[in-house]
Amino acid sequence: MDKKLYSVKIEFAVWYDRIFDVEAYDELEAEVKAREMAKEQTLDLAYVDLPVENDGAWTYGDQDYSTAYVELEGDL
Repeated sequence: MDKKLYSVKIEFAVWYDRIFDVEAYDELEAEVKAREMAKEQTLDLAYVDLPVENDGAWTYGDQDYSTAYVELEGDL
């Protein structure tokens, strides 16, 4: 049986999270502000390929921001 050449695409996912304390009038405003802060802080991660010595690179594919929850801490 002869060997064959296969092209296999592997997707590699890395997960980061953090909690932002945001002053806002309501949950929607808090979420919008937190997402803006998150995007500003992670700009350097977007569109960055990961080189691999003598073997091409991992190609950047996507960056997604999702909100796990918005919780009222208390009045100011």
